[in-house]
Amino acid sequence: MMEDEIKSLIPIDKVYEDALSPAMKQIGKSLESVAKTSRFLLAPFEYLSKQHDRWEKYLEKVSEKVDKENLIEGHPQIVIPTLEGLSLTYENTLLSELFVNLLAISIDKSKQDLAHPAFPSIIKQLSRDEAVILFYLKQKSYKLKQKSDYNEELNSFTNQEILLEEFPIEKLDFPQNFWMNMNHLNSLNLAVTWQVGQQEVIYDTITQKQTGVFINSERRLMEFGELFANACIPNEFIEL
Repeated sequence: MMEDEIKSLIPIDKVYEDALSPAMKQIGKSLESVAKTSRFLLAPFEYLSKQHDRWEKYLEKVSEKVDKENLIEGHPQIVIPTLEGLSLTYENTLLSELFVNLLAISIDKSKQDLAHPAFPSIIKQLSRDEAVILFYLKQKSYKLKQKSDYNEELNSFTNQEILLEEFPIEKLDFPQNFWMNMNHLNSLNLAVTWQVGQQEVIYDTITQKQTGVFINSERRLMEFGELFANACIPNEFIEL
C-alpha cells in the first residue's frame, strides 16, 4: 500500500483525537509512572556504576596506611561487611574514614589483632555525631558536673542542672541529642558517662537540712570502645 493511501485511510486529525482520548491518556500516565518507578529502583545500580574512581581513592588511602611488608589477606568476616558499609557511605566523611581504617588494619599483620568482627556492624549503626563523640573521647575524658534538688516531701531528686560540661558539644550537628547519643554508645559498649566518687550533699546553711546533691562524672571510652577507637577512629580529621 502506498504512503498516500495510508494517509487517506488514517486522517491526521483522527490520530490526534485518539491520542487525546481517555484511554490513550491513561496509557500515557501508566508509562510515565513505570518510567519514574524504574528510575528510582535502578538508581543504585547507576550509582554503583559510577563508583570506579571513588573506589580507587579508597584503595589508595588503604595502601598508604599499610607497609608492603605487612600485607596479609584479610578475613572475609571483616573485609566483606566493611566494603559493603563503605559503598553506602559518603566520601570524605568521618564515617567513611572509620571504614577505611578498619580495612587497613584488617590486611596489616602488625595490627590485625585489633580488627574485631563486630566493628563493621558497629560503624554501620553510628550517626555522624556519634562518630564525632568517639573521635574526641579517643583523645581524652571529659568532666561533667550536675546539681539535683532534693524534695523532702517526695523523697526524691528533681530539677537536674548541668553546671559543667567539658565535652565540646558545639562540634555536633545535633547537640540537643547528646545524651541520647551517649546512651546509644553505652549500649554498644563503646562509651559511658561514669560517676566519679560519691555525690556531694548540699545543705541549707540555716536548717542544715539536705537541699540537693552535686554529681561529678566523666565521659570516657569503655574498654571495648578503646579497642574500637584504636582500630577505627583517626587521630586527626580535617573536618574537625
